[in-house]
Amino acid sequence: MNPLISVIVPVYNSGQYLARCIESVLHQSFVDFELLLINDGSSDDSSSICSDYAVRDNRIRVFHQNNAGVSAARNLGIKEIRGKYLAFVDADDYVYPNYLKDLYESLRFDKGSGLAIQGLMLVTPENEVLSKKGVGDAFVKSQDFGFAICRYRLYGQGYIASKLYDVNLIRKHNLHFDTRIKVLEDLFFMYQYLLHCDYIILSDKSNYAYVRYPNSGCRTLHPFDTVYAGFQLYQNLLIKLTNKWVFPQNEDRNGLYASMMLGFDWSLKTDYQQGRNVPRKVRIAHLQLLIDDNYRMMCDYYHPVYKLDKLGKILLKARFYSLYDYYIIFLIKMHVTSFLHAPHF
Repeated sequence: MNPLISVIVPVYNSGQYLARCIESVLHQSFVDFELLLINDGSSDDSSSICSDYAVRDNRIRVFHQNNAGVSAARNLGIKEIRGKYLAFVDADDYVYPNYLKDLYESLRFDKGSGLAIQGLMLVTPENEVLSKKGVGDAFVKSQDFGFAICRYRLYGQGYIASKLYDVNLIRKHNLHFDTRIKVLEDLFFMYQYLLHCDYIILSDKSNYAYVRYPNSGCRTLHPFDTVYAGFQLYQNLLIKLTNKWVFPQNEDRNGLYASMMLGFDWSLKTDYQQGRNVPRKVRIAHLQLLIDDNYRMMCDYYHPVYKLDKLGKILLKARFYSLYDYYIIFLIKMHVTSFLHAPHF
């Protein structure tokens, strides 16, 4: 008999934390689940840890692939799941005992295909709670999704965890993680799902521990073309959303565009990340492409948090690309780099 819930955990060089993650899933109060561990070409002991647990518990299935990224790993898991519902956990996080139970009880009594969304706990590696990221309590029908996205700040749900998806809907519409997108890919997947589902159930319960590690602010390096392509895809998706649903015409709408402008910010700064050696001529060409294509959007919706970025915006509005490049390189040489990491919204 197939399980009710499938849990996908993509694994890449997570040996230091993996056992804690797996144990937290295995000790759920809800027991009718399968756990899929997708080893994405790990070079540490993650593979052996996965295999050891699979021998000990028949609810675990392990799959291996060459390193292709977290989106590809999740897609492999989606192809292999047997459950009616789908949840995700990241290998360096962990969940509390009622994670699956509370998510399942949100959906199982409602007709149609829905999405259950709960909050999460931001914790240190030593399990100290830093903060709770709640979402409120609400039942939202599809015709009200536009207002709900803004009112409940669902544009801030840039993580795949603390959600329960209907597998039939995913398969009916062939939903998957777009491997071309390297920024906000989790939010992109959620929006794609919402385009087809009937309701959202929000709960302020928080059974997911999102671990904030000392290097959490560091991003994986991706070339400009890849990051910018993702930003463009995200813009196109937002057009679909605004064509399908009615969104509020007030300040609540601003966060929706703020989430989009994270992609702009990453595109703007990816050439300057540590470890990148992009020639100055290429950097300036990228700046010109980004600003010329998105000038009005930058003027209206790019609201930098850091003071250094505010000066940078002035230079970009004047299209002083060469001067902007000198400015950023000077700051980097002065070891002023915190602004290179986009703030959370």
